[in-house]
Amino acid sequence: MSTRKLVSASFANLLIPISGLLVSPFLSRELGPEGRGVYAALTLPIVVWGWIGTFGLQDALSYHVRQRQLSSRAAAKVSLVAMAPLSVLAVGLLAVLGFVLFSDADQYREFLVLALLAPLHVVANLFIGALTGNSDISGLNLVKVVPAMVRTGLVIFVCLAFDVNAYQAGLIFAGSVLTGVVLGLVRLWAAPDTGPVEAAPRVPTGSLIRYALLCLPGVLAAVSSARLGQIIGLPLIGARELGYYAVAVSVAEIPMVMATAARSMLMGRQASGDVRAATQVARLAVLASGVACSVLALIAGFAVPLVFGTAFTPAVAPTIILCAATVLYACMTIYSAALLAHNRPAWSSTALVTGSLAGVVALLVLARFGAVGAAVASFIGYAVTMIITALGVGRVPELRSLRMLTVPYDDDLRLIRNRVATITARLRRADVTGSGPGTGTPAEPPSTSLVGRAVAAGHRLGPGTVGAAALIVVAWLRIVSAQTMQLLTAGRPTFNSREVGGSPVADLIGDGLTLLYLLLAAGLAAHGLWRHRPTGYRWLAVALAALLAIECAALLHGQTPGAVAAAFPLTAIAIWAQRPRTAVLGVIGALAGLTALGSMIFAVVRPDLALLTGAAAGDKTVLLGGLLTGPYLHSNVLGLALALGVAFVFYLRHPALRWTCLALILVALYWTGSRTSQLAAAAVVGSYLAIRLLRGQSWPASVLFAAGALLVGVVPLVTSDPASFSERGQIWGGLLERWSESPLVGWGPEVFQDPAVTALIGGQFNHGHNVMVQLLVVGGLVALVPFVLLCALAWKRAAALTAGGQPAPLLFLVALAQVSWLEASHVSTTLTGYVTWLPILAIALATRPTAPLPPDASVPTAPRSPEQPTVVRGRLSVPMPTTAEQ
Repeated sequence: MSTRKLVSASFANLLIPISGLLVSPFLSRELGPEGRGVYAALTLPIVVWGWIGTFGLQDALSYHVRQRQLSSRAAAKVSLVAMAPLSVLAVGLLAVLGFVLFSDADQYREFLVLALLAPLHVVANLFIGALTGNSDISGLNLVKVVPAMVRTGLVIFVCLAFDVNAYQAGLIFAGSVLTGVVLGLVRLWAAPDTGPVEAAPRVPTGSLIRYALLCLPGVLAAVSSARLGQIIGLPLIGARELGYYAVAVSVAEIPMVMATAARSMLMGRQASGDVRAATQVARLAVLASGVACSVLALIAGFAVPLVFGTAFTPAVAPTIILCAATVLYACMTIYSAALLAHNRPAWSSTALVTGSLAGVVALLVLARFGAVGAAVASFIGYAVTMIITALGVGRVPELRSLRMLTVPYDDDLRLIRNRVATITARLRRADVTGSGPGTGTPAEPPSTSLVGRAVAAGHRLGPGTVGAAALIVVAWLRIVSAQTMQLLTAGRPTFNSREVGGSPVADLIGDGLTLLYLLLAAGLAAHGLWRHRPTGYRWLAVALAALLAIECAALLHGQTPGAVAAAFPLTAIAIWAQRPRTAVLGVIGALAGLTALGSMIFAVVRPDLALLTGAAAGDKTVLLGGLLTGPYLHSNVLGLALALGVAFVFYLRHPALRWTCLALILVALYWTGSRTSQLAAAAVVGSYLAIRLLRGQSWPASVLFAAGALLVGVVPLVTSDPASFSERGQIWGGLLERWSESPLVGWGPEVFQDPAVTALIGGQFNHGHNVMVQLLVVGGLVALVPFVLLCALAWKRAAALTAGGQPAPLLFLVALAQVSWLEASHVSTTLTGYVTWLPILAIALATRPTAPLPPDASVPTAPRSPEQPTVVRGRLSVPMPTTAEQ
């Protein structure tokens, strides 16, 4: 197996605990410690039986496919045929186990329903065994990762949208594996055979059964890796302590991924006969596991309460103990794989069975210590297994010593140093520009003065890009500076009220910056129309229609738009005429990082102004004294500004600035408690990782964008309970009823000031908490349809940019779709909506799509069009414009 396959397998294994970490905070806050414990008791037996219930057939399929005694299609048929008897055993034995675990009749009935889904987990693991034998790492990753992604998305959605109990969450968990079963079957059925299959009149049933029975004791390793304490812990330590233990497990299991990937490497066919080279992956896996466990143990004291809530502070001690146990688990997994690879299954099975029994006995003895006792019991079980497998490894002549599997050699350390040096060199590599040696254009000598450098940068970027950056900065200053001055002079207004105290200084600052923005946008539009002959009038008309429809609706209903209503239409004309580089949107990413940092500093200096506390915080857990609002009036508004800006940090040139801004934004987002924005940021980061993993393919981000857009259109229409989605059901129902009275043009932006509407939606709200509802009620279908067309154009061109090495625009659309089904303040046509309208207009009107890269091509080092920059390994490379562009 190549290094790339090892990295791919490790990353896929890592996504499983990451999925658990993403889901755990939502489940923990939704279910509480006791409900979290019940959820673990309901689901863990199903998962563990998915491993045990194969009765060794998973390893048997791997062996026979690897030895070419079975084809991939024959292995799929064997798995499906074996599913019938294995299903009967699974449901029957789990039903008996339920009598021991659940004394409550209702919980027992719920467990029986979940037990009916256990056969899906069994057949999924059988498919994994066949794919492993066929060395189909891509298929193996799909069967593991896709169910985890589906489960994560569904659980987070239902936790945000509905009141969920442990049984309902368990149904989602147990049923999500169906996607992996389907993918595994398709992959095996369509897989070409890598070599000639030995002629055989029938499936080697006898050989499969014998091999499976020999492997059956070793299957108990699955019980050990899942920590038996979670399965039998409910009657021994109680639901609350089991909840603490489950949280500790979700953290401490993260470093297991390297050992699991190394096990697959050791069990497979080796490329060379050099035993020391073949076992290098084992030594590196043990080293990586030790380092990761040490880091997790050091930060557990503050990370666990921060992530899972202060109610889970007692989970810190079990987490630290389990981190130490995970190092033993890594060694035990490596040793067991080496024994199986060198025909020592008896030693491996004996060690695993003995370790599991030792863990059970230790749990019975230490049950009175609760979660801590369960963690110590797991440590003891791992230690016993490791000692016995180590003794077995010592009897294998080919391995010579335990060091070959655990302690790095000098060449291993040299390999690590070389890899680190290579990565560091890539991060520090100078950006490729459009001038200088090899380009035919002499490089300009660098200016020594700050003014000179600024002028040179302006000439290099062009007036369109510089002007767009200035628009972004002025709009940001208009919002942040005016609202900060408002808070400092008039104090924080009453929550959920439109009454804001007057502040002449804040009004003066705001009006001055608004005027500056209008003048700058008008100047850019006039300059662009005078100097250029832009094309694509129909898309400019679509953008203007989406913006002007709302103002026309206001005029029709007797509302007088202010001068600021011209800001975004002028911006649309300016961007269309100037065609700035889309990389200018990196300014939004930098400002988002600055907003996050400034908000946290503001909270430290003036917590009375920058934090939301008491009734205003609602039912959200208050962190560090309150929910972070910064200069904004509510934590959700700050969350939206950060979530919509996080995608553009990937346009920043310097790695230190890029990752610092990302870290600041994520920390501030967590402090806001804005769950919708947190979900959007998680979708952005996940999409970025998927695009990098899939080498520039845009479909994962496009799928998330489409899913978010579907939620925007469907959720308000199917929601009938007024209390759903934190009372948003009443807001949507009332506003849609109001819209039905004027469906074509809506009611204008001031509709929320109508007392009848206030009574209809149950409060003094300023927006519709859903973009579709917002656009319909303020501008009608005349506003909604062109907005949808504009977003579709932006998506099409963002996908082309992603194929050309610039994923940030598509990541922004992912964030926009994810926040728009529960929020709508970000689509305001005043300057408060700059973080939405400026990126959409820039992506849709300034971008010329580039041709996708061929599969074997690297990311381009030169731009494909004069207007567009190139991103090389995450860094922005800006070309020198030609004279015509100046």
